[in-house]
Amino acid sequence: MGQNILQEKVLVLNKYYQAVQITTLQRAICHLVKGTAKVITPDWTTHTFEEWVQISKFYENGKNGEFQFIKSPSISLLVPDAIYLPFFESLPQNEVVFTRQNLFLRDKFTCQYCGKLLKNPKDRTIDHVIPKSRGGKTVWSNVVLCCKKCNIKKGNRTPEEAGLKLIKTPRAPRWQALILEEFPSHKKEKWKVFLSFAGIYEERD
Repeated sequence: MGQNILQEKVLVLNKYYQAVQITTLQRAICHLVKGTAKVITPDWTTHTFEEWVQISKFYENGKNGEFQFIKSPSISLLVPDAIYLPFFESLPQNEVVFTRQNLFLRDKFTCQYCGKLLKNPKDRTIDHVIPKSRGGKTVWSNVVLCCKKCNIKKGNRTPEEAGLKLIKTPRAPRWQALILEEFPSHKKEKWKVFLSFAGIYEERD
């Protein structure tokens, strides 16, 4: 089986049909083979591993240009978009761990002062709205993504003192919102029905 495809992202639903995490295709298949998970499709139908193998054969024999398969010498499996864990009771995460990557995702890789899209990682800096030297803390509500130019202009001052204005007020992101930012549009669409079920899908421009 190809290594790249094994890292494809698969949405994980708990026994209450709530999206609780994202895993890799490799781990999802392990759960399916062990019988601890079932494939779940957008019509809310669940399938055991054996059933999914048979469904995969049906699609493989037809027109499958729009479908993605993972193959080994003995089996060809339709790549699932989501799995359902019937015995997993944990609830969705409410808090997002503060990390550089999560901050970049929250701020959409955009400088929160000038609005410049920072595609190059070398252009990204982290700014404390209230400087640390003046009591500012490293928390979601006081930290934003900033380009180097704006960071130098702001220096050890507040945005108002530096003549800068935040594009939006920084807040702690919701875990589900980061799901929608982190992955390609085709994943967002395929997961939309599952996220909408819990009322966490937000339409975005």
